Amino acid sequence: MNNSRKSIGLTEAEVEEIKRQARAKLGECKKTQDIIGQQIFSILSLYARVFYYPLGAEGPWGITYMVGTKTAEIDEKPFVAINTSIPVDAQVFAAAHELYHIWYDKKAEALLPSILDEHVDHDISELRANRFATEFLMEQDLLHSEMNLYSIIPGRITIKEILTLASLFTVPYKAMVKRLHEVSAIVKEDRSNYLSKSDSTIEQLRKRFSIPKPETDCRIALDNLVDLAVSSYENKLISFEKLEYLLSMSNLEPADIGISKPDAYIPPSDDELDEIMGE
Repeated sequence: MNNSRKSIGLTEAEVEEIKRQARAKLGECKKTQDIIGQQIFSILSLYARVFYYPLGAEGPWGITYMVGTKTAEIDEKPFVAINTSIPVDAQVFAAAHELYHIWYDKKAEALLPSILDEHVDHDISELRANRFATEFLMEQDLLHSEMNLYSIIPGRITIKEILTLASLFTVPYKAMVKRLHEVSAIVKEDRSNYLSKSDSTIEQLRKRFSIPKPETDCRIALDNLVDLAVSSYENKLISFEKLEYLLSMSNLEPADIGISKPDAYIPPSDDELDEIMGE
């Protein structure tokens, strides 16, 4: 099927295939009984070189770049950038979305902030990646199990309960609304009503119900650069100044990871030299 096709939705057959793919990957990752949440970042790191960087609140949520060709000798991981200027729940959704592109359609792309917007005509591959992310992060049986635990009754779900579930699964509010409709927990009319709420209204409701806000962290992390730099310094392969430079790329200083600047070299005095030579 042509990935450039535009569509307002997926066919039943496409949805069933994506469900199968998500179940297979949850089983492969041994996560069928877990709420994944921020574990998604660790999972993503198994399959990609991940760069976390604040690209701005209006920047893409994530970017995937597929690397070269795969050979028997070299298995190059793709590169993924996650925008840390956006809330952590959006970062979680972006990571799961990018995993679909890595695992299935092998497509380089930039995930735009409008990805959960109902009024944007998304590329079919983006719709598939979105549906995969919801199936992977909010597995149906696990979602129903959490609803039972918190006495959330399908067909009678309040906005407070939607925000509670979104917080539990660390996913955006809009993603949870859509997922609840997909699993027949809310009707189409309620879905439209909940999705029409403005961002400011949602923030006010979070405060009213004392539900934690998914803050941004603006962190900078370049794959395993920090660990490699520290190991190289500990093995005397690079200087302290080189370590400082490499750590600065992740907005860190040596002191942040427990490394102090070495004492400056002081040459021996004449008396000390005489004593050394006399030995």
